[in-house]
Amino acid sequence: MDLVLILQVLFDMIKNNIYIIFFFLFSLSCDKISGPFTEGCLNCCGDSENQKPIKTILIEEFTGHKCSNCPNGTRIIENITETYCDHVVVLACHPFNQDFTNPNDSGPLATDFRTSETTEIAEEFGFWGFPSGLLNRINNGEFFQPFNLNTEIHNLLFDENNNPILPDLDIKISLNTFSSTSPIEINVEIEKLKELNGEYKLALVVSEDYIISGQYDGEELLEDYEHNHVYRNAINGTWGESIDLTNNIITRSYILSNPNVINDISNCTIIAYVYDNETKEVIQASKKKIDLFEQL
Repeated sequence: MDLVLILQVLFDMIKNNIYIIFFFLFSLSCDKISGPFTEGCLNCCGDSENQKPIKTILIEEFTGHKCSNCPNGTRIIENITETYCDHVVVLACHPFNQDFTNPNDSGPLATDFRTSETTEIAEEFGFWGFPSGLLNRINNGEFFQPFNLNTEIHNLLFDENNNPILPDLDIKISLNTFSSTSPIEINVEIEKLKELNGEYKLALVVSEDYIISGQYDGEELLEDYEHNHVYRNAINGTWGESIDLTNNIITRSYILSNPNVINDISNCTIIAYVYDNETKEVIQASKKKIDLFEQL
């Protein structure tokens, strides 16, 4: 074989494999990138400990332990919370009257996550299936599929120049208790930051994390799946109570005993949100982890 033919063969080999080489090099560089990321979003992670109030939105995730696609929906929402941090509050809702939420009599799927409150919410807004979620109950309580949430969330939190949108009001939650077995006093302070017209309501909810129980994930039954943000019960009713926003500061106090539906009160969080009673749209949310050692 002469030199020209050899060079031609080598050239053809390089040409045919150049895309493989580029792909290989690109893959090596991608390994160094850590996520999650939101396209076009810089410094999206809100910090509720900052002195300046931040807008916080509520995601009501409708899910079920027999829903094989729901863990992927949860992963999408976890990705969102890692991106937006304290800008987002999540409640995992398990309504009654659904095959995917019914508990078994025994075994890893025997835990009953269902609540009457989440059932009322599902019925009010026309729940259609799993996995789905309400986002601040916008669009008259439209249920979104999880992969459609990100753009909507960004538009609720940031303007067209990616500047944070200021909240209409600020919600602060403080907790007091005298022992690990005594009831917990919940104090809520709402500060109005903008003029608001109409009737508004304040709702308080207990959620629980780190519940180990069964969950279908694709075709696999995971017996030790970690369930988080689980809606346990409403403190002041499913739809809360009216508040008078003609005042700049509104305060409310509540007593929380340890309800039977809660596994471990130290894994619980108090969630408060204010919504427009006419449109049902949530205008601000807040959360406070119950830390018994901190409160004592």
